[in-house]
Amino acid sequence: MEATEHESTLEHALDVAKANAKQARLLLDHAKAKLEAGEVSPGRVAQLEELLRTAEEDLVRVTREQ
Repeated sequence: MEATEHESTLEHALDVAKANAKQARLLLDHAKAKLEAGEVSPGRVAQLEELLRTAEEDLVRVTREQ
């Protein structure tokens, strides 16, 4: 029973990591479009680039743990 719970937790972690990376990519893409229109600062784009890097690193880590 314990192995099943562990697998379930890892599957959940993978789903969350994938969703986080996808959302970070969407936010960054949106911010880049707004940057060109002058509605978002370069600093905000840099923050979102860092967020995406972190989300992608987490996805790689969780994938390795599968």
